[in-house]
Amino acid sequence: MPAISIDTFFACALMVSVVLVSTALLPGILNAQINSVQDLNAESYFRAVSEYIISNCGVPSNWGSDSSSVPQTLGLAEEGSLLSNELDIDKVSRLNSENAFALNYLDILESAGLNGVALGISISQLIDISVTIASNSTMENLTAYTFNVFVSQDGAPVAASLHCYVVANDFLSDVDGGTSTDGQSYVQAEIPNASNGTASFIVFARALDDPRITACQVYSFGHLSAEPLPNNTFLTLSPLNYTLFLSAEYSGVIVENCYAFSYAYEFNLTSTSNTTYAIPTILDNGPTLLVVSGENDSTFFTESVTYPQVPLVAGASFQNSESNAFSYVVMIKDTLYDLTLRFGGINQ
Repeated sequence: MPAISIDTFFACALMVSVVLVSTALLPGILNAQINSVQDLNAESYFRAVSEYIISNCGVPSNWGSDSSSVPQTLGLAEEGSLLSNELDIDKVSRLNSENAFALNYLDILESAGLNGVALGISISQLIDISVTIASNSTMENLTAYTFNVFVSQDGAPVAASLHCYVVANDFLSDVDGGTSTDGQSYVQAEIPNASNGTASFIVFARALDDPRITACQVYSFGHLSAEPLPNNTFLTLSPLNYTLFLSAEYSGVIVENCYAFSYAYEFNLTSTSNTTYAIPTILDNGPTLLVVSGENDSTFFTESVTYPQVPLVAGASFQNSESNAFSYVVMIKDTLYDLTLRFGGINQ
């Protein structure tokens, strides 16, 4: 953290900061008030700002779904929600830098009313899923794969139910499974040899004791072909306002199929234009995973994005520097996520 004193910059009493945040003053007014009073407790002020961001809709309240809107005041809450920790799916997605409609860092800082303060926002799934191929065996017409799935939370194994999908060239299948108390599961799937190219093994894991704790993971691999290129090589996928926006990175990209997956459901997406697809409103706990398959110069690919577009890290990273961090469990589309806001790096 810079040597300049936090107390010198933040000149406002704790009670004043809480009142200012709760009344949702515009950033310019908020900064003027902060600089006019003395002896603010920085940690308490940052906590008040954090709680405002997650419990208020911001101004305008629909800035998330309106791709051209930049918020005057930053708030991530879903409009009309009765829950204090329920976030808007589109406001969260617009924090992800991989979304074509993402806010830039300056927009985030200005709308949060922060002057000379670095801000970092991270959101992640409550449980982690790791996938490896344990074995594979090629026969005359198909190849059988065994996937090792490990589900954990903060490094500790989690017993969970699994629903898995396989997407390959002109091929789609699903299989159920589950982990025991050691968090491990071996899931078998077969893919026709004629469907060679990039394939994606998709895992949805749901905690046995709480369906709101549902996560997904995509493991892409070369099926009788070279290893695939990284995700987003051929397409930029940007979900917003229940529409998937596609932007090709190469002139030769041909989109063949678009799918939406949840823990319990799968859909073929309907195109609304050459570059947009309608995302269904799925009544199922957990994120929606959107998968697009296609070809580029005879190379078959699959690419994917989650809706909401999580995990994400926005703003400052605070690597090797001090920060005031505030963590919350929040809800997005009936699913629980970890959210952390960090403040620091004051410059005056």
